[in-house]
Amino acid sequence: MLIISYGKKHEIVTEISPDSSTFISCITTLANSLIGLRPYVPKSSERTQRVQLLMDRVYASGIGVSREIVSLPAPRILRLYDVETGEPASYQDGKTAKITLSIDTASVTSTEYLHVRGEAFELIVTQFIDVPNKTEVSTIIELRQINIGTTRKPRRLRLDYGLDASAVNEYLGTAPWLTARHYSIGQCHFSEGGFSVIVTTAERRLCYDIQFRQQSFSSGFATTWADSGKSCATSVTFDFSMNECHQLFTHWQIRSEADSLGLGISSSPFDITACQNEHQTQWRTLWEEHDVTINASDESIELGIKYAIFQLLQHGIDSYNHMLGSISPARGLTSPYHSGATFFDTELHKCIFWIWNDPQVAKTLIDYRYHCMEAAIEFAKSTGFSGARFPEASNDRGTENGPHYVLSYPDAGMVREWSVDEVLHISADVCYALYRYWSATNDDTYMNMRGYKIITECARFAASVFTWSDKKQAYVINSVMGPDEYHYHVDNSFFTNYLLRWCIKFALSLIDCKFFPEISITEMKNWKAISDNVYLPWMMIDGVSIPEEFDGYATLEETGLRNEKKRGPQFMDENERSSAAKLENFTSRAIKQADVVLLMSMLPDDFSDEVKQVAFKFYEPRTVHESSLSYGPHAMLAADIGEADNCADFISRASRYNLDFTPISNYNNGLHLSAYAGAWQGLVEGLAGLRVDGERLYFRPQLPSHWNSYRFTVYFRGKRLLITILADGIVDIYSGEKKLTAEYCSDGRISICGETE
Repeated sequence: MLIISYGKKHEIVTEISPDSSTFISCITTLANSLIGLRPYVPKSSERTQRVQLLMDRVYASGIGVSREIVSLPAPRILRLYDVETGEPASYQDGKTAKITLSIDTASVTSTEYLHVRGEAFELIVTQFIDVPNKTEVSTIIELRQINIGTTRKPRRLRLDYGLDASAVNEYLGTAPWLTARHYSIGQCHFSEGGFSVIVTTAERRLCYDIQFRQQSFSSGFATTWADSGKSCATSVTFDFSMNECHQLFTHWQIRSEADSLGLGISSSPFDITACQNEHQTQWRTLWEEHDVTINASDESIELGIKYAIFQLLQHGIDSYNHMLGSISPARGLTSPYHSGATFFDTELHKCIFWIWNDPQVAKTLIDYRYHCMEAAIEFAKSTGFSGARFPEASNDRGTENGPHYVLSYPDAGMVREWSVDEVLHISADVCYALYRYWSATNDDTYMNMRGYKIITECARFAASVFTWSDKKQAYVINSVMGPDEYHYHVDNSFFTNYLLRWCIKFALSLIDCKFFPEISITEMKNWKAISDNVYLPWMMIDGVSIPEEFDGYATLEETGLRNEKKRGPQFMDENERSSAAKLENFTSRAIKQADVVLLMSMLPDDFSDEVKQVAFKFYEPRTVHESSLSYGPHAMLAADIGEADNCADFISRASRYNLDFTPISNYNNGLHLSAYAGAWQGLVEGLAGLRVDGERLYFRPQLPSHWNSYRFTVYFRGKRLLITILADGIVDIYSGEKKLTAEYCSDGRISICGETE
């Protein structure tokens, strides 16, 4: 069974089987900003073994896309068998294998019960990534004979540990029928304590250093061998006539071959205890600084949010060491799905999470866009625009990476993917993230050095997208796709028009700043003329004018209302499900994910309470929530209109998306990190009502009916604050041991009196 635990709290997620092994290996991914490791999982299927290890910025030419992140081999247990006969270990009937992800210690432990020639054994494997900023992994392997007694027959077992070439990339990271291997296993160097091996991709030469150490009471010997181009491993023999239990410690790292003089591992043995202590100390500190607790009748809500934060922390901490900024793939380093490209959810969700948890990480996410500016400018030119057009799907080089066509199989058909051409709001999303970062940090230095340039080029692009319509006597954008991917070729997406206008207005508000790039009077007047005359579609609902998702949306055929809230996508029938799978243009009002709701969650003060309430009640029942990105914005807007219980439900759906909603059988899609960030936003910016205004933080706290309290931390202007929301609107705020004075405003907001510095 798969168990998720935090301290004494735990939850059983599913049973272990070959069909569930890909899901389990995904859920239990261990990572940092440099590597993502799928841990050892008992009963792994062939498909599970295709994804073992992903590395930051290790990409290659892709299948159906420009580039894709490379699925690399990871050192692991290859096989266990009897020395004399070669008989492989088999699973004991009636004995359930177990794998536990301990999110408080960031480690995975598996336990399985095996038979070899009639004798019973227990195999326990524990893995952890040493510290957040190193490509180093430690493994503790314990093998114990458990049918001790007069009938016990001593055996000699052999365990092969190393690399093999079963790791491959699937087409678009999800289609098992078309694969590619982007690496080769090359030269090996053997030594008494392990081996080094070169793994070569088209662009990188990586050196794997694998060390072994046996526990002092263990007896046995090791032989290292290589099968050219296919595998390299060490065979360790355990003699159970001498001991009932054996332990093997492994420690491996990956480095660029250029980082050293060549092959060869360290001559000094590693200290597994020191590695474990350092790892646990680091994670104890991380949880002290970033933990969220929810005291509620349903304990699953707290474990869900802790799991979400755990995965976000893994992938982000110390990522600011990257010189060119940090690319944050849609699935992090948990899966090659989406080919390792990054999308707008990085700016609208993950970046916001980090602004409040570690602004340095948020800055490195924005820095990735800055360093890809020239690629964005070139992309704009090639598509007939000016300024910087950041792609809908952006790869490690910052170039456009979405598939224009999706292959089907076994027939020769193709499906056109229009988002590559028609999604035009990404540059405005980048500006929004920068705006939020600056508001929270007051980092004028970054704005002077890089921020203003980003804003200028994004505004330049936004202005070039609009065209004048004589019919509407306004500036319009035709044939686009907004966040709702069920509708394309639409005119005047409210989200797109509004956010691009916001981008231009934001730039205009900064023109007088000392370090803002110089622009001509003509260009400035053009920006102002456009931003003052952008067409936005509205429609009347229950006597209130609310944003119409796009021109003509109100005239589409009505869809069934999804009033019964279920987990996962809420298709009304198989026709809807089929249309979504085939990327067909919907003719009904069904919406894939938050669109107008997303905009209102981003800029809540731009819309009246009445408009937000009517818009939420209209759009939410028509939303399928097929995208995991949908729940966070709905949580934030639900809280904004006073629906705390509804908000709590959306927080649960977002934080537990992979635990509850994704299919367990043969799942290989990866973890939905932006959904997790959206859950955190729903809690902190939604329920707690966190806002920044100048030098002050404001809260407008709410408590769902089945919650007793909740607690979280934020980082603001150099101080880490611990905020506890209690009943009756009471907020306790601490900076270290100091309790900060809260001021209760007449409008219901609560602010921290004075500056926090």
